[in-house]
Parts: sequence; C-alpha cells; structure tokens
Amino acid sequence: MMKRLTFRLTVLFIIGYNSSSAYTLHENISTTVFWAGEKGSEANHYIPNIASAWDDMWMMHYNGIDDPDHREGWHPAGFIPKENPFYFALPFNDFDENGEKKANLTEYIPWATSGDANNTSICKNRWIKITKGTETAYAQWEDVGPFGEDDKEYVFGTSQPQNTVNNNAGLDVSPAVRDYLSLSDIDQTDWQFVDAADVPNGPWKETVTTRNVDWVDWYKPSLNTTWQWQLQGDINTSYHVEVYDIDLFDTNTSVIASLHQKGKKVICYFSAGSWEDWREDKDDFPSSVLGNDMDGWEGEKWLDISNEALHPIMEARLDLAVQKGCDGVEPDNVDGYTNNTGFDLNASDQLEYNKFIATQAHERGLSVGLKNDLNQVATLEPFFDFNVNEQCHVYNECSMLQPFIDANKPVFNAEYAQKYVDNTNGQRDELCAQSNKMKMKTLVLPLDLDDSFRYSCFDGAYVWRTIGNALFYLIN
Repeated sequence: MMKRLTFRLTVLFIIGYNSSSAYTLHENISTTVFWAGEKGSEANHYIPNIASAWDDMWMMHYNGIDDPDHREGWHPAGFIPKENPFYFALPFNDFDENGEKKANLTEYIPWATSGDANNTSICKNRWIKITKGTETAYAQWEDVGPFGEDDKEYVFGTSQPQNTVNNNAGLDVSPAVRDYLSLSDIDQTDWQFVDAADVPNGPWKETVTTRNVDWVDWYKPSLNTTWQWQLQGDINTSYHVEVYDIDLFDTNTSVIASLHQKGKKVICYFSAGSWEDWREDKDDFPSSVLGNDMDGWEGEKWLDISNEALHPIMEARLDLAVQKGCDGVEPDNVDGYTNNTGFDLNASDQLEYNKFIATQAHERGLSVGLKNDLNQVATLEPFFDFNVNEQCHVYNECSMLQPFIDANKPVFNAEYAQKYVDNTNGQRDELCAQSNKMKMKTLVLPLDLDDSFRYSCFDGAYVWRTIGNALFYLIN
C-alpha cells in the first residue's frame, strides 16, 4: 500500500527484547516541539501531524489535538489522551514510501531480528530517555522527524543529524516532554534508547501507547467537490456531480453500484442521534436510551448519546455502510445537547460521541461528515472530512463553518426557504453569490429531499420542477 511521506516519528515497545547492551548516548542535540494534531504552517514547513508516519489516524487515536498552549498538568486541557502524551519523533522510518519494510534493518538497528513481522514497526512505541540538565523524562517514539526519515547513521550510530533546519534539529518532543524538562521551543538535550523494562515509573507510564502501524485510507473530498442530496424516492442518478448523499437503509446496493459505475462517490445518511420507528434495527435500541419525541418528526425520538449502549448499534450501522459499498457516511442529529432530549447532556458528551462516530467511521475506511453542530465546528473539524449544513444562510451562521473551508474540506449546504425557491427579489441570486464567494457548495432543495426540484449554485443552475403531472428540466 502506498504510504505518504510525513517526515515525523515515534517509539515502539517490542515485547521479548531484553538486551543489556548500552545504546549510544546522543549529546547536545537540537530539540524542537511538535504535537499530535498540529496543522501545517510556515513554522513546520507545512507538514501536518494529524496523521503520523505509522498511523493515519494518530490525532484521532490520541483523542484530539495535543494543544501546546492550553494544558492541564501533562495533558492538553479539555480531554484525557488515549495514548501516551510523552512521545517524540526521530528522523528514521523502518518503512519506505511504498509502505514496505526497509531492507537490512538488522545491520544497524540494535534490537532488529530476522523474525520481525513485515507489517509491524520495530520503531514505533520504543522508549528513549531525554535529559536536560539534572532532569530526565522518558517518552515513546510515535512519528518521524524532524525533516527526515532515513538518517540511520545519526539515529542508531554516532553521526550528527543530517537535517539543517532549526539548528540542525535531531529530535522532536511533545508538549508534555517540553514541560517536564522546561524546554524552550528550540533547545539542547541528550537522549538515549532504553528498553521498556528499564523505564522507571513516572507520568510517562500512566498511559502507554501499544497501537502499532495503522494505515487506513478513505475518501477525502476536496473543497471544490460537487454534490447531490436525495433521501426519498427513486434516486435520480443523472446529475453531473462527484458525490451523492443518499439514505443508508432505503437505498439498494444496486443503486450504489450504479453510481460507482458512473464515477460517483456515495455518502450514506443515517441518524446517529435519534431513534426512528421505521428503521430495520429499531428493536436493537434499549428503552433506556430513548428520550423525548423529536419536534416535527413523527416516529422519531432523541437518544442518550452519553450511554455507551448506543456504541455497538452505531458500529453495526457503519458496518452496514461498508457492506453496501458506501464511500462515506453522514451521521445526522449530532447536536442533541442543544435540544430538549429528555437527558442531561452537555457539550462534552456531544464532543465525545461525535469523535467516537468519526473514529469508528475512519477505522472502517469511511469518509465522515459533521452535520450542523455549529458550536463545536472548530473543535471537531480535524476529526471530520466534510460538513453538511442546513440553512446557515437563513440563520446567518455560515461564518461558523470557516474552519472546514480553511482546511480545504467541502461545506455541503442546503437551503429550503421559499424565498430562495422562488428567487423572490433576486434573493436566490444573492444567496448563490454569497455562497460561491465563501467557497461553499449550496443547493436549494425541498425539505423532504425527494428531488421534486433542485437549484444548484455551483453547477450551471439546474432546476427541477414538478408542474401538474409534468416534470420540467430547466437550465439557466
């Protein structure tokens, strides 16, 4: 499998290796700071750390952005990491750019053996000790860098780093290591490999990373991706768009296959935050998770998204999406904490649930979109691949979606207001002008999403209308 270059690294715990030999001590090494979820910028040469060299979902598996500026002890403020916050990167990767294990690793990696598995990193999760003055911290290897991935003479030998950036930096460390050792953004440290058995107790042992390589690829639509949204009726497959958003349960696999044959990607809709009495899995929901009726939607009730009894049900829905050939999913009603659900839900409950849905989708190779939930867009954008929004123009909320635009991820916007349908006083024209300026993909659609009419702001102004018993297709 093709593996992209990310130029960052981390350490791996190899069970069963008990060498007593001393590893090379690397002294006075220029040391810089990086973090899980760091976006590409001029400061880091536009190399993002949402994925690592060994884990396409590093930030998600970590449970969020390891914010270096807002801390609670050794953790980022706002959540508890699911992986070790004491981590580092060195400029070597034991896999090449094609995802193949490099040859002759036993010649220069002290703990390498001829029996090492080809699909397992012998570097990821391995430990080092890092010393600054009289203080020593321990950390695990979780990414490759800084700015190199094949500097074996330095990493495993006695040479100086080949990298020339940031005072010839040869080690990247996490915010937790930075804080424990009181490091500056660019500092000097000594470091040395250590065996896991020799790592003493400390904050670095509270959560030990054990996940090995995890390379999962999924569809990632670009900012300019075009779309069609239809959840009811026979799917009209004739639109010249890249993505179709259709119902997971009601759409036959033959329709999905037909769309794929036309070169379309398929996003499958399901509700992640409500129970619907017409769905085939309705009896899988325990009564304890069913809340208040959803206002305006007969047969639908809010769910207690803080109850983990929902997890296997939603995982089964994601599995169904995979089985039917969906390229991604649109989980709906993921802002229950702002509604009268009948449960005492808060923003943290919603963040954790939405991150759970996104992570589980990506684990299955599915793209996933954030539906509405505007107040949490800035936090959740890194976890999602696109946004589906309803009526941000009517409610003057479109600016809240800017984080997706800035991340080159599409905002699929639908508007239902009659003034846009009729173009009253040119209001649809104004809507489209504003939407296109903001780089959003806006459709004016019927609330039932049944394709009874469609107006697009982005693909030639196609309008479907039903007049009497005749169906007219107009192109402006």
